[in-house]
Amino acid sequence: MNILALETTDKVASVALLTDDGCRQLRIESPLRHEETVMPAVDELLSVAGLSPADLAALAVDVGPGSFTGVRIGVCHGNAMALALGVPVVSVNALEALAWPLLGGSRPVAAIIDARNGNGYGALYGPDGAVLLPPCAIEIEPFLQSLPKDALLTGTGFSEADGALPLAESIARIAARRVGEKAAQPLYLRPSQAERKQKA
Repeated sequence: MNILALETTDKVASVALLTDDGCRQLRIESPLRHEETVMPAVDELLSVAGLSPADLAALAVDVGPGSFTGVRIGVCHGNAMALALGVPVVSVNALEALAWPLLGGSRPVAAIIDARNGNGYGALYGPDGAVLLPPCAIEIEPFLQSLPKDALLTGTGFSEADGALPLAESIARIAARRVGEKAAQPLYLRPSQAERKQKA
């Protein structure tokens, strides 16, 4: 099964293609906006693999939390491509994508995304990926203090941060277990800046 994954929720976007031969990923480090860089990266990835969009069996997209604009770009591209190709699109959230590379050991994994000013988004997963605390808006320091002492930490916005970002390869591998879901829906855990200004 060929699955194309899009990750646009953070400052560095990535795309990945999961096939029977393995997973290829392209990280997009560019001053241009994700809206301008993601589809050319998809074209390059498919070309290197010798595939066309018609060869895809599913799309996968990071639905957030993260940059509101970035989330919308990924969700819109993923849903539009899936609709045009007549294939399913799978939603994967940014926190489970962050945790994915650290799963499979004996310790729980806490994923954190910085939202500035001591705020963030967090989730806690068991060693097998079971959701112990679903994605939620957090104050980073109280969240860190509430975690099991043996938890592995990954993400941004705290002193021990490893600086990890969600990656399209993780999204593709998670999606391979979920093919058949409906259209992707953004996961917004806080109001957007525009909404906050409107209420002020």
